[in-house]
Amino acid sequence: MDIEDVPPSRQCKKVIGHRQAQDLFLEAFTAEKLHHAWLITGPRGVGKASLAFSMARFLLHNPPVSDDGPGLFGDVLDPVCPESLTTDPESPVNHRITAGSHPDLICIERSVDEKTGKKRNEILVNDVRRLQGFYNTTSGEGGWRVAIIDSADELNRNAANALLKILEEPPSNSILFVLAHAPGRLLPTIKSRCRQLRLKPLDYPEVLQVVSRQFPSLPAEEQQGCALLGDGSPGYAITLAEQKGLELYGQILTLMSLLPAMNVPALHALADDLAGAKNKDRFGLFTDLLTRFFNRLVRVNASPDAGVTEILTGELELMRSLGQRLPLDQWVELWEKGARILARTDAVNLDRKQVVLNIFSMISQSLRA
Repeated sequence: MDIEDVPPSRQCKKVIGHRQAQDLFLEAFTAEKLHHAWLITGPRGVGKASLAFSMARFLLHNPPVSDDGPGLFGDVLDPVCPESLTTDPESPVNHRITAGSHPDLICIERSVDEKTGKKRNEILVNDVRRLQGFYNTTSGEGGWRVAIIDSADELNRNAANALLKILEEPPSNSILFVLAHAPGRLLPTIKSRCRQLRLKPLDYPEVLQVVSRQFPSLPAEEQQGCALLGDGSPGYAITLAEQKGLELYGQILTLMSLLPAMNVPALHALADDLAGAKNKDRFGLFTDLLTRFFNRLVRVNASPDAGVTEILTGELELMRSLGQRLPLDQWVELWEKGARILARTDAVNLDRKQVVLNIFSMISQSLRA
């Protein structure tokens, strides 16, 4: 596997933010009271997988303490609590983890359908059963055996039941990290057998640090824009940087600034760009950015003290102008209508280009009225 193909979470050797979660885990480790299963929850892109892999790196660098009786001096010294999960980035263990070749670490996620060559929509029972074989073997390097489920939201019913059986009879010296975006949907029996770590969105400086570390050659103003638009989610900010999200957001602002008139050539060019068969991810990004535009517009006009920071020059002025031309309840209604249309686009195979044109036309008609 080339390093370019390795997900950022697997590459992560130092966690940014989530200090409370790190401290809780390190305290349990020092007290030798590590729970066998940890449920890591939080919004998408907040860094759950990065934290899980960093914890895995830490554990695989620090094998369980053998119980061979007191040492030469009676073990009078109290254990020292590690201050962070940081490990030597150049260690052989870290190189094996990054390459996906460490024998004591397994990540369970959606597998690839051999017929289509694409990832399945859910994690199957056979995927989870790989854990049973993994835990039934002796540790390859004599330490912990660590597994990561990414994510439990994607487990089908049979896979969830298979995971529950593993949680009911945990093997010794094994740790399981279960990631979940919406823990309320999980089986109560799964949640009850895990210790939960709830992750919150990161602060802007922390998201900016992630973006600048991941994209050091990106201009500073673009790093800052991606971090701001990421709104506490480093994963989303990385997606924006990778897919030129700021440029796409700027196109949305430009088209909005002309309404109720429409720049037909520019609108058709944007719609054509989003309509291509290979542009599903690009269309998904457009959907999310348009939703965030409406969200920010409502916040800016609902309260002058909302603390919304401008991302691109003229953005907040445009939002205040639009807020004066239509009552907020009508903007919320437009937001809801647009969201429903966008959500149905791929579900019922609607024409993406026509969807984009219809949404801007709908907003234009409302402003004219």
